[in-house]
Amino acid sequence: MQGPLYTADTIHLMIHIKAKKKHVQDVLAAAYQTISPTHKEEGCLEYRLIHNGRSVILTGKWKDEMSLNMHLLLQFHLQLIEETLPPLCKKIRVQTLKEIEPPITALSLG
Repeated sequence: MQGPLYTADTIHLMIHIKAKKKHVQDVLAAAYQTISPTHKEEGCLEYRLIHNGRSVILTGKWKDEMSLNMHLLLQFHLQLIEETLPPLCKKIRVQTLKEIEPPITALSLG
Protein backbone atom coordinates (compact mmCIF):
# COMPACT_ATOMS: atom_id res chain seq x y z
CA MET A 1 0.00 0.00 0.00
CA GLN A 2 1.36 3.34 -0.97
CA GLY A 3 0.40 6.74 -2.24
CA PRO A 4 -1.86 9.52 -0.96
CA LEU A 5 -5.02 8.61 0.93
CA TYR A 6 -7.18 10.74 -1.35
CA THR A 7 -7.12 12.25 -4.82
CA ALA A 8 -9.93 13.06 -7.24
CA ASP A 9 -9.23 9.67 -8.89
CA THR A 10 -9.61 7.64 -5.68
CA ILE A 11 -12.15 4.83 -6.04
CA HIS A 12 -13.70 2.50 -3.47
CA LEU A 13 -14.78 -1.12 -3.64
CA MET A 14 -17.48 -2.54 -1.38
CA ILE A 15 -18.36 -6.22 -1.44
CA HIS A 16 -21.47 -6.88 0.63
CA ILE A 17 -21.90 -10.52 1.59
CA LYS A 18 -24.84 -12.15 3.36
CA ALA A 19 -23.45 -15.45 4.63
CA LYS A 20 -25.60 -18.51 5.21
CA LYS A 21 -26.03 -18.98 8.95
CA LYS A 22 -23.88 -22.11 9.21
CA HIS A 23 -21.11 -20.67 6.98
CA VAL A 24 -20.29 -17.31 8.60
CA GLN A 25 -16.88 -18.48 9.84
CA ASP A 26 -16.07 -20.03 6.43
CA VAL A 27 -16.92 -16.75 4.69
CA LEU A 28 -14.82 -14.74 7.15
CA ALA A 29 -11.86 -17.12 6.71
CA ALA A 30 -12.05 -16.97 2.90
CA ALA A 31 -12.36 -13.17 2.86
CA TYR A 32 -9.56 -12.78 5.42
CA GLN A 33 -7.15 -14.64 3.13
CA THR A 34 -7.52 -11.86 0.54
CA ILE A 35 -6.33 -9.07 2.85
CA SER A 36 -2.56 -9.62 2.73
CA PRO A 37 -2.23 -10.06 -1.06
CA THR A 38 -4.55 -7.11 -1.69
CA HIS A 39 -2.50 -4.80 0.55
CA LYS A 40 0.56 -5.65 -1.59
CA GLU A 41 -1.12 -4.57 -4.85
CA GLU A 42 0.07 -1.46 -6.65
CA GLY A 43 -2.52 1.25 -6.08
CA CYS A 44 -4.22 -0.28 -3.04
CA LEU A 45 -4.52 2.39 -0.36
CA GLU A 46 -6.73 0.51 2.10
CA TYR A 47 -8.48 -2.86 2.35
CA ARG A 48 -10.55 -4.07 5.30
CA LEU A 49 -12.83 -6.87 6.39
CA ILE A 50 -15.73 -5.96 8.69
CA HIS A 51 -18.75 -7.91 9.81
CA ASN A 52 -21.74 -8.09 12.11
CA GLY A 53 -23.52 -11.41 12.40
CA ARG A 54 -24.08 -12.81 8.91
CA SER A 55 -23.28 -9.50 7.16
CA VAL A 56 -19.68 -9.40 5.93
CA ILE A 57 -18.16 -6.47 4.05
CA LEU A 58 -14.85 -6.22 2.25
CA THR A 59 -14.09 -2.56 1.68
CA GLY A 60 -11.12 -1.11 -0.11
CA LYS A 61 -9.74 2.10 -1.55
CA TRP A 62 -7.56 2.34 -4.66
CA LYS A 63 -5.62 5.27 -6.06
CA ASP A 64 -7.51 5.08 -9.37
CA GLU A 65 -9.94 3.06 -11.45
CA MET A 66 -7.19 1.24 -13.35
CA SER A 67 -5.67 -0.07 -10.10
CA LEU A 68 -9.07 -1.30 -8.93
CA ASN A 69 -9.80 -2.92 -12.30
CA MET A 70 -6.49 -4.80 -12.07
CA HIS A 71 -7.50 -6.06 -8.61
CA LEU A 72 -10.87 -7.25 -9.89
CA LEU A 73 -9.12 -9.35 -12.56
CA LEU A 74 -6.67 -11.10 -10.20
CA GLN A 75 -7.14 -14.84 -9.86
CA PHE A 76 -7.58 -14.85 -6.07
CA HIS A 77 -10.32 -12.21 -6.29
CA LEU A 78 -12.15 -13.94 -9.14
CA GLN A 79 -11.95 -17.27 -7.34
CA LEU A 80 -13.34 -15.74 -4.13
CA ILE A 81 -16.30 -14.06 -5.84
CA GLU A 82 -17.10 -16.68 -8.49
CA GLU A 83 -16.23 -20.00 -6.79
CA THR A 84 -15.53 -19.87 -3.06
CA LEU A 85 -18.29 -17.59 -1.75
CA PRO A 86 -21.40 -18.47 -3.79
CA PRO A 87 -22.14 -21.82 -2.07
CA LEU A 88 -21.56 -20.21 1.36
CA CYS A 89 -23.72 -17.12 0.85
CA LYS A 90 -27.27 -16.02 0.30
CA LYS A 91 -26.23 -12.84 -1.49
CA ILE A 92 -23.09 -11.13 -2.82
CA ARG A 93 -23.13 -7.55 -4.12
CA VAL A 94 -20.05 -5.82 -5.56
CA GLN A 95 -20.06 -2.02 -5.86
CA THR A 96 -17.53 0.58 -6.92
CA LEU A 97 -17.97 4.09 -5.57
CA LYS A 98 -16.33 7.51 -5.93
CA GLU A 99 -15.69 9.71 -2.92
CA ILE A 100 -17.18 13.20 -2.63
CA GLU A 101 -14.56 15.94 -2.95
CA PRO A 102 -13.13 16.98 -0.55
CA PRO A 103 -13.54 14.23 2.03
CA ILE A 104 -15.28 15.51 5.15
CA THR A 105 -13.69 14.31 8.38
CA ALA A 106 -13.73 15.35 12.03
CA LEU A 107 -10.35 16.98 11.44
CA SER A 108 -11.64 19.06 8.51
CA LEU A 109 -14.62 20.28 10.56
CA GLY A 110 -12.66 21.52 13.57
